[in-house]
Amino acid sequence: MIKNTTLFSVLFSLLLFYSLSTTAQEEEKVSKFKENFVADGYIKYMQTIAVQKDYSDEWFIDNLFHNRLNFKYYAGDKWTFGLSGRNRMIYGASPKLVPDYQNQFGNQDQYAVNMSYNWLTGESFVLNSEIDRAYADYSTGDWQFRIGRQRINWGVSMIWNPNDLFNTYSFFDFDYEERPGADAILIRNYIGATSSIEVVFSPSNQFDYYNIAGLYKFNVWQYDFQVLGGYVRENYHAGAGWEGQIGGAGFKGEATYFIPDYAGEDASVVADISLDYTFKNSLYLHTETIYNSNGATSKIGAFDPSLELTPKTLSLSRFAFFNEAQYQLTPLTRIGVNSIINSNDLSYYVGGNLTTSFSDNFELLVFGMFFFGDDDSLYGQGGSQINWRLKYSF
Repeated sequence: MIKNTTLFSVLFSLLLFYSLSTTAQEEEKVSKFKENFVADGYIKYMQTIAVQKDYSDEWFIDNLFHNRLNFKYYAGDKWTFGLSGRNRMIYGASPKLVPDYQNQFGNQDQYAVNMSYNWLTGESFVLNSEIDRAYADYSTGDWQFRIGRQRINWGVSMIWNPNDLFNTYSFFDFDYEERPGADAILIRNYIGATSSIEVVFSPSNQFDYYNIAGLYKFNVWQYDFQVLGGYVRENYHAGAGWEGQIGGAGFKGEATYFIPDYAGEDASVVADISLDYTFKNSLYLHTETIYNSNGATSKIGAFDPSLELTPKTLSLSRFAFFNEAQYQLTPLTRIGVNSIINSNDLSYYVGGNLTTSFSDNFELLVFGMFFFGDDDSLYGQGGSQINWRLKYSF
């Protein structure tokens, strides 16, 4: 009996020791995982109230619930894995009145792989989830390799980016701060403290052709310069950009030359130049001009929402001008106005914004958008809309 008790005690002690040891090891693994794992996101609600050009009594109202989740895991010193997506539900006038809206909401035609899904659709609502970041990143020494859905940010200016070959976005899509990504392979080599070379390979959404482009960045005369070239969206490209200062004002610009790899369209140049300055009293002024050699020199006609936005179609007119003023009214409140003018059809947009923070992670945005012009001009049929949005970040 004593021997059995002794044996049981020994076995129990060994089992207890192993359990505690295993638990400690597991807790250490969990603790290490938590240290290397980063998660954040936000929840937003935005209401859009739109009226027609003639300011008729009929209002069109959309309600958008938007949740974003960002995950990143650092697996050692060299590997990083990222996954981000958003869940959105919209109900109101747009799903009901806009043709094929359910299929266009969350559309990922710009990607090689579709990672968007409509969970529910109805006459006046859509519930959609989409993944816009999903990549693995390996860095060693001066080299970086990234594969998957990622942001290839080659733009320099703040409103229009003819150098941004892979991730074109619209200024009017203000609720998508993260901007779209691209399904791509990125190889980057840092060849100096202020210089690098990168190459990007990306298949088209039908895998019927492949995009490949390279970018070289360097710094001289206290200016950051970049040159690029490649084949993207069935066009050959050559471009350049710069960023620096003149008398304390930010001075940026970029230009790209496009040669179509198909008949029926001429080669073109799209160029952009930008100046911005912040005064001591926090007043911020920004002006930007875009030139499109193939842009219209007469009235353009109403904007077509189905038109694919590319670096070649950032401006449909020959010239467009952006102006902006922002002012920090209080430490928690910022106000501003902005405008875009199409020089050729003389249509224009005017916007106003107010942002106020209730706490470090809770804010209110009010953004008005007003479009003016003749009926056959670009902005003439735009009408007006007021957007107000609550955003809680975590």
